[in-house]
Amino acid sequence: MWMLLLYLLVDNLPGALLHQTCKQYDVIEYLNITEREHQLLMTMPKNDWTKPLIITVDIVFISILAVVEKTQTITTYFWIYLTWKNDFLSWDPEQFCNISHTTIPLSYFWVPDLYYVEQVIEDSTSWMKYANLSHDGTITAVKPTHLSSTCILDFYYFPFDVQTCSVTLISAMHKENSLILTSQKNSSDVNSERLKYFVDNGEWHPLEVTVEYKPQDGYSRLLYTATIQRESSLYILALILPSMALLVLDLLSNFVPKAYNEKIGFKITLLLGISVLMLLLNDFLPASSDQPPIIVIFFIGTMSLMAIGIVETIFITYIGGRTQKSDKTAAGTFPLYQGLLLKSSCNEDELKEEEPVPEDGVASALEKICRDMHMVRQQILSLQRKENLEAEREKFQERIEKFVFYGHTVLVITFYMLVFFKWKW
Repeated sequence: MWMLLLYLLVDNLPGALLHQTCKQYDVIEYLNITEREHQLLMTMPKNDWTKPLIITVDIVFISILAVVEKTQTITTYFWIYLTWKNDFLSWDPEQFCNISHTTIPLSYFWVPDLYYVEQVIEDSTSWMKYANLSHDGTITAVKPTHLSSTCILDFYYFPFDVQTCSVTLISAMHKENSLILTSQKNSSDVNSERLKYFVDNGEWHPLEVTVEYKPQDGYSRLLYTATIQRESSLYILALILPSMALLVLDLLSNFVPKAYNEKIGFKITLLLGISVLMLLLNDFLPASSDQPPIIVIFFIGTMSLMAIGIVETIFITYIGGRTQKSDKTAAGTFPLYQGLLLKSSCNEDELKEEEPVPEDGVASALEKICRDMHMVRQQILSLQRKENLEAEREKFQERIEKFVFYGHTVLVITFYMLVFFKWKW
């Protein structure tokens, strides 16, 4: 009987050991973290002070919040993961039911003193409350970062510009012989995963993200470089296309016949419209730059072409008025219409309006009729002459206007081709 009980006990003993219950708190008690808090917090966690502590860095790019042209700054949001080894914290997972890692408040540990060289506004975000501690003493801490940094922005190709901004991560107090920063991923991996967690805000998107180890002055540094491109569709719809539409309307106004005064008023209204668009453009561009952006040349050229169109219309109107004055002929001379009416048989030298008309006699009646016919003939010839001169003046204006319109159109096409060619390259 006793032998049977002993056999059953021995048979079930391995199963009981396999189902041993362990807690992460047992690991914390074993490490005695609370009692050694000051030791773990105040000193760099390495046994041999002659060997540098290696900090592994990984950055997850989340979003481009703002690119401020006026202040030459860029605001980004990303998560930074730091991993380093604490030589004073380790345990054997087999003694604690294969517990290989646990989470402990980060406030118990020493944290690397890192900062960004290009930072212009102090980051108000804090580290995640808990850190991940592995059985070999590896600590992983996470910090969401809201970084505003300086960046040399080039707006020459605005709004088709591509900007390159860099951020340098460096230790504030420890040199390379004491602390070394390394990237968890190489540039190829960082670039391939740049859009993995990226949230597109609509205006900017990253084209390339690289990381490079660049020590300087005895300090270990990691240089992160991001190449970003502006989404230009909004600026095309709000600035470029409206200005081009105003210039097209300015050209089409030349097809309105004759009404030159109305044309001038309409062109001036279009010129005021392009001025409003230039005021909107002024809100996007910095006050000073080494060279004016192409879009500024585009707007100035468009406004100049519209102003030239106004001058052309005024010139055509002036030419028409000068032609009308110069085409006047001497009184009584009508070379174009002498054969259109029957000549009167009356002696024009004898027909004077001042002479009294006899009241009796056939001859007197004929002279009166002859004088009336002569006056009617004079008025008809005068009207025909005016109509002919007006027609000739209009034809002359049309020829000049057509020549000016073709030349102006060629100038507009040439200007836009040059501007878009520079924008493309």
